[in-house]
Amino acid sequence: MDSMRTRNAAKIKCTIPQQTVKNEKDDVMFTEDEKKTIAELKQLYLETIKLDVDLQRDIYNMEKSYEVKHNEIFDKRKKILESCREFKKQNHGDASPNENVTNFWLKVLKASYTEFISKKDEKILSNLCDIRAKLFNEPTVKFIIEFHFEPNEYIANRVLTKTYFLNCLPDPDDPLSYDGAEIYKCEGCRIEWKQAKDREKKDTTSFFDFFSPPTLPEDTDDPNYCDINAILQNDFELGFYLKERVIPKAVIFFTGEIADCQSSEESESETEESDEESDAEEEEESSTNDTENDK
Repeated sequence: MDSMRTRNAAKIKCTIPQQTVKNEKDDVMFTEDEKKTIAELKQLYLETIKLDVDLQRDIYNMEKSYEVKHNEIFDKRKKILESCREFKKQNHGDASPNENVTNFWLKVLKASYTEFISKKDEKILSNLCDIRAKLFNEPTVKFIIEFHFEPNEYIANRVLTKTYFLNCLPDPDDPLSYDGAEIYKCEGCRIEWKQAKDREKKDTTSFFDFFSPPTLPEDTDDPNYCDINAILQNDFELGFYLKERVIPKAVIFFTGEIADCQSSEESESETEESDEESDAEEEEESSTNDTENDK
């Protein structure tokens, strides 16, 4: 994901164990006086780490203090978009100059989201009326991405959530390796599908897989460990990207003035093929339903 710019510079935790290679000459390459000096310098470095921890905490506290002001602005944005949607409803869906704006968040996600969004996903996401981020500093540092939906025929949830947990403290067993706050875990939510066919897990990928992140095996020798770890690293990056870039800059993504996640021709081709297959499935399903109704 290009141009990952963040206000508080949280990092993504790499959960693959790093093997430290110790040079056999380490113990003999320094004199006793040098070792003593190095120990003093490392102690000073630990003091800077403590300052970094305090700095991270202050940054998150400051960001939290501005959350209300940000939400006041986002509430105004939501009100404008709601008025566009209401206009379309009152005119029975007839075309208007603001018709495209009624799919504001769908278009924002398509311009910024790196994963696959199917035709079926688009129909559901056309009911998306807002995306917000909520910050929490106590007792755990975390943020929640909220996807707000209007009542629709697909899901009963009015809000779908994804929670990201951050660690702001150094590893007590290896404090010198501290490199700032990092996301180390995420949790999705249960989607209440209204139709049984939507509950079935299909082989095709979906935007809504975002709300069911895989669980990383505790055993690093597990054959699925590396693959799941890679998926989670991408998930962590995406969550932070939504919070820091997509939500505040949504209108610029909508207009196309910013597009960090340009799809390659190959991925666009794959999307078109998948969309054609999806359309064929929907036509077949519709035909089946019509036949059953005739009976």
